Amino acid sequence: MSDWTQVSLQLRGKARRFVQGSVLREDTDSLLEKRSGECNRCGACCKILFRCPFLGTDDEGQYTCRIYSMRFSQCRLFPLRAADLRELGEECSYTFEAEPLRPTPTPTRAPEPALE
Repeated sequence: MSDWTQVSLQLRGKARRFVQGSVLREDTDSLLEKRSGECNRCGACCKILFRCPFLGTDDEGQYTCRIYSMRFSQCRLFPLRAADLRELGEECSYTFEAEPLRPTPTPTRAPEPALE
């Protein structure tokens, strides 16, 4: 993936998560139920487009959030969908259950006129 494609993907994702979490305040519980795993503290989500000013490191060198208990909604929601993981350059430990395949609708044909 080219650098500009990655930046474009990250910019769209960051804007979408901001709108979902702050403006629309949509119910995200059903989406979060599909997410499993725990944060491995890689810090990749805190470096999408730019390094978050609240990202720090602890004594052991692990990434940590300086405002974790008051963090923004888009931070709490990341990753909300499996597609969000494509924005990361590093390995995230979250996974998502596979979406069930939707049956492909069969095209309907107009009835043929009766022959006389």
